[in-house]
Amino acid sequence: MITGDSHQQIIPPTRSRVKAGFVVFSPDSGKRNIVILNEGELVAVDRKDGIRKVVFTMHPGDLVGVAALLEREKFQYSIEATQDSTITIVSEECMESELKTLPVWLLAVIKNLSTKTHRLKDSLHSARCENTLKSLAEYCSHLKAKTTYPTAELIREFHWQTRIPEAAIQEDLKALARREFISLQDAGNDSEIRIASPLLLRIFTDYLKATEHNVPWEPFQLSLLQKKLLIKLAAADHTQKKDAPDWIAYFKSKGLDIEVSEWIRMLRFGWLDAKSETQFATNTDKIKYYLAALRFENNIKGAL
Repeated sequence: MITGDSHQQIIPPTRSRVKAGFVVFSPDSGKRNIVILNEGELVAVDRKDGIRKVVFTMHPGDLVGVAALLEREKFQYSIEATQDSTITIVSEECMESELKTLPVWLLAVIKNLSTKTHRLKDSLHSARCENTLKSLAEYCSHLKAKTTYPTAELIREFHWQTRIPEAAIQEDLKALARREFISLQDAGNDSEIRIASPLLLRIFTDYLKATEHNVPWEPFQLSLLQKKLLIKLAAADHTQKKDAPDWIAYFKSKGLDIEVSEWIRMLRFGWLDAKSETQFATNTDKIKYYLAALRFENNIKGAL
């Protein structure tokens, strides 16, 4: 069975020898070509913002430009020879003339593979998180308190880890600064980021996680009695160990008459740690967490 037009003119690929330094392809040319490296070495160069950056190196057998031809996607890098090389150029006209001779089923396979490759490449360059502000807050929460970091380097590092666009990172940094979790400072020609409180950044991250899942966040759900109990625990001697009846009696002596159910809630909040089967002591880290959440509620909610 004959597939395609037997009289269709076939345009062959172009094979040529190029010298080191020769620009094989420029994105400004508007052409859609597949470049195959037969011998030598080529590099893909990004010239964004006037800075020359080598993105990747091509070795014999490598090729680029498939998506440009099959998916009509613009190839954004220049291809340059770093040494004398032999290349094969498959032009758009050449590809079209070849495709017209292929059976329909093979064209469908090629299209399917091209689409899958395109999606895979998109996933590699897309952000690895949906809530960029939460991701940045969590990242900054691991940095040292009251320490400054060059803004450009931090943005570059975070972008490399998450693929979040740098413009979005800059806006999220401003959002954290408005909440006073970080501060943006000028340092001559550069700027620096100062981490005010890693604890507040961690609290903010937890709040955003709860908001994402549409569940109440416990620090903002405390009753007036529970807030008073929290303050009394913060003032208590953290080295003291008491059993449950003694702790309940302690609160009563402070004018806070509580039931066993309230004691159980305090244990669930993590405000007290079991030191033995019957003895409990205050958990200072958890108490500080809740107190900070209450103190900076407006900052966390963004209602400044």
